[in-house]
Amino acid sequence: MAATVKSEPLDSNGDSLSDQMATKMKITEPNDSMKGHLHYFSFKFPDKEDQNKITCNSPCSVLQALETSSKFCELKEMTEKQKMKTRQQEKTMQRQDLVIQTTKGKKPIATHFPCHLLENGQILTISTISNDSGEATTEPTQIYTGNKQYVIFYIESKGGKKTKTKQLLKNKKLEPFSPLCIYGICGETVETALTRDGRFHDNVFTKTCILVESDSDPASCVEMNVLVDCLDKQTFKMILEEKNPTQAATAPPQAGSNLQKEDETNSIQLPMFNTSTETSAAGEPPKKQLVTVPDSAEILKILRHQFADLVKQMKKRYKKKKYSGVLSHLSGEFGKSTQGFSEVYTVKKLMRLSDSVCMIDVEGVGQGTGFLLFDHYILTNAHLFINDGISYVDGNYQNILAKVTATFNKENPNGSDLKVIEVKSEIIDFQWGSDHYNRHVDFAVLELQDVDTSNGLLRRYSPDPKTGGVCLIGHPGGGVKRTDPTTIIERERRGEAFQREIGNNVRMDMLINTSIEENKVKYDMLMNPDNTEVTYDTCLFHGASGSPVFDESCQVIAMHTGGFPYEDEGVKSVIEYAIPLLTILEDFLIKMKDRNNVEILTKFTREALTCPHLHDLIYNFIRHLVNEWKPSFSAALTAVWDAVEENENHLRIKEHLRTWIISEKEVLEKIEIAGNEALKEFMLKNDLVKLPQ
Repeated sequence: MAATVKSEPLDSNGDSLSDQMATKMKITEPNDSMKGHLHYFSFKFPDKEDQNKITCNSPCSVLQALETSSKFCELKEMTEKQKMKTRQQEKTMQRQDLVIQTTKGKKPIATHFPCHLLENGQILTISTISNDSGEATTEPTQIYTGNKQYVIFYIESKGGKKTKTKQLLKNKKLEPFSPLCIYGICGETVETALTRDGRFHDNVFTKTCILVESDSDPASCVEMNVLVDCLDKQTFKMILEEKNPTQAATAPPQAGSNLQKEDETNSIQLPMFNTSTETSAAGEPPKKQLVTVPDSAEILKILRHQFADLVKQMKKRYKKKKYSGVLSHLSGEFGKSTQGFSEVYTVKKLMRLSDSVCMIDVEGVGQGTGFLLFDHYILTNAHLFINDGISYVDGNYQNILAKVTATFNKENPNGSDLKVIEVKSEIIDFQWGSDHYNRHVDFAVLELQDVDTSNGLLRRYSPDPKTGGVCLIGHPGGGVKRTDPTTIIERERRGEAFQREIGNNVRMDMLINTSIEENKVKYDMLMNPDNTEVTYDTCLFHGASGSPVFDESCQVIAMHTGGFPYEDEGVKSVIEYAIPLLTILEDFLIKMKDRNNVEILTKFTREALTCPHLHDLIYNFIRHLVNEWKPSFSAALTAVWDAVEENENHLRIKEHLRTWIISEKEVLEKIEIAGNEALKEFMLKNDLVKLPQ
């Protein structure tokens, strides 16, 4: 279903783009099919008059659409090489940001700007600017494909009062391209839209910043917690509000107030309903009665004393100057991260995808969850096959030493419609511990005896977002299939998540601290600033290991793996985590290469190339084979390349490889080394290099 756009497409007076392509394959936004989504636009470079047309038939970002053009990639890489040469001459290490504008305006848009908001036939001019800050000027985000309403508004790059000494943009060289074009989704706040945009400096969010509508009389002010719905087509200037002293929300009660009276009476009267079923003679409903809570004054004083510290802490956490700002932030954020999972469209989509989720039963060991990845192969956690220190796989991780079944359609409590499939004893891949990059791994890829191959979730992959809502689907406790929408706990707030659980009472603290000590390796892993795991709080515990984790666009981002459980009137957990699916796929490809499993490499590559977010994975894997070349890699390289050539995007991948090979002197030297004849033959046959005449 096409996304509903409240704002009209950008006219020729305002569009542009900023971001850079990475050498490694870029993970782009989700790109589901959208019925009726078909439009085109053109692009050009400032020093060239030629215009190149782009046709887009599915929802994506503007940058993602541009990257489908080999001409864009070629011209951009050429521009970046020229900039690199200049930087080397000047001995600087500045990064370059893309800026894409319409031919008649200077209103740069973010790289993740939804392409369908462009006017059909729009012409974009692409240029680059240096970035002295070293900070990325755009944030990864997702293109929404559901029934979303968008608004477009503009913010001038130079602010008003109190901003002359404050930096508003991460990259100051973007200031001449004013005003910046911002898109928002109806129902979200201005702060959310600006945070997603990614081009604004931290000053915008740490100071008390408000927007003032340009040329309005009297001045129309918009605070950061205001919804974007009413801002369509308006232009604003940022100002920083004075730090006015405000009356504390915890000020003592004024004379004559109800709270003061409550103190004097040493008790509080709470309204309660009379639960009697009797009615009056007139048939009136039961009335409220006041019930006195004895000795409540002391409790009230303690709460008031603690409240002041709580407000101070929350102001610091949410970077607000006023208590009213904290309240607005909390009310705006509450439920927002998971509200997408209450939409019928999203729920139906998840239900269809849940058909790929199964319960894994390891006879004599326990249960867990898994899901169909591609073809006949399922993905689950490796720790399901280890119990009380005993491993139920052989020493070489080649075979399972217990009977394993996968049960699909376990949804009805009466047990109907079950589909139980045996799992082959031969292990495709089994990795548990740390990988070559010192990342935590805990996964097993197994083969089913028979299954419908049309529902694999590999093609539903998306890079994991750093914030927002997620949904787990699994079989906790070996029971029926369940879902649990929850919210990502950002990396920098994991410590807070642990601290929130501690301090309730001595017994609880002891249980939680014991759990942390027993899982010290996991705790240190999650607290590492470079850790890539996805963390959240879920009610799916034992038996849910191996569950797929979906983002708000119903894309698979990770596999639920574990947490920090403790017993307190049932099993509870402090925080849970999932391994990013990309980590698993990277390690899986390397293992298949080491085992020279050409059949699986071919199947995997064909399926992966149906997902736009996995094109970079295949591209980087080919680069890995060349960089680490051994004659034994020949069959794997040929198998992957043959599968690539079957795909309609093979020319783009081929062009990237050719550019990379030409720029890497070591690669050109490698193919001339004795013993690397197979690599040289592959390069020449596929026109990736041309030897001098």
